[in-house]
Amino acid sequence: MSTQNSEHFIEEDEIDLRELFATIVKGKKIIIFLTTFIVALSFIYVLKLPNVYKSEAVLIPTESKSGGLGGLSGLAAMAGVSIGSSGGSMSPDVAFNSLLSNYEFMKKFVLENGFDKYYLDENIDKNYVFALGYRGVYDFFKSDSKEENQGNREQEIFNIIKIIKSNMSIGSDKKTGLITVAYSDSDRKFSPVVIDAFLKDASLYLVKNNLRIINRKLGYFQKELRKAEGFELRQSLSSMISQILQEKVMMQSKKYYQCDVLTDAYPAYIKDKTKPKRSLILVVSFITSIILGIFLVFFLEFIRKEEEI
Repeated sequence: MSTQNSEHFIEEDEIDLRELFATIVKGKKIIIFLTTFIVALSFIYVLKLPNVYKSEAVLIPTESKSGGLGGLSGLAAMAGVSIGSSGGSMSPDVAFNSLLSNYEFMKKFVLENGFDKYYLDENIDKNYVFALGYRGVYDFFKSDSKEENQGNREQEIFNIIKIIKSNMSIGSDKKTGLITVAYSDSDRKFSPVVIDAFLKDASLYLVKNNLRIINRKLGYFQKELRKAEGFELRQSLSSMISQILQEKVMMQSKKYYQCDVLTDAYPAYIKDKTKPKRSLILVVSFITSIILGIFLVFFLEFIRKEEEI
């Protein structure tokens, strides 16, 4: 008896599968239409997207030998970053990221380097590269979004800073210690310009702050040296002053703050884009549209059966 029941259930399952397949076949026109429509929209969308290229500069951090000079304690306080009371210094990548998040520094950086003119230029997209070398779709959908903030200079600067911060990344490898400063943009020749300008301006700012701290300590130790009477104390103070002077010279000898350059930033090769992943977008849209089409067919079939009851 149980064998007959199991055969009956299997037969019902087979009938259900056949019905499901028959429903899909009956609604194949809907599925084909929906799939074609969604894939066509996706194809237009990927044609509209310009290529995005990334440039990178790789830096080798160098540590100060004097260790107890406080490093970037002044900048750390300004940026709200605590580095403890042990006198340790802030690593270059953390210092660069602190300045990247500092609005006043970024505002000065944008204005002094003329990046506001670049991002507000109507021909900003003249060097963009598109799929198949065709930019007609991009030009067709292109809209002038500058009218929204026209006349609001502060808002324009804020938006530019926001773009630069989102396009730039600064990180260090835990194993090698190497620092990578990367910038992504649709204009492959513009990315290394931003990286070089940021590293130069940030280094100038950081060195200036550290030199102010060092000079203050140097003046203090020199003052104590003039008052010291014991030979050992004078020798100890002279050694400290010598270490401070060594750090001062080393800091000013680097191209970038506490870093040697391993590789400079260069424009990416025209075929070496980072995004968009056009083929992936089309494949995902194709699979998704088929699933939506099948769901729609079953939903319409369910409604039809409900109306017949």
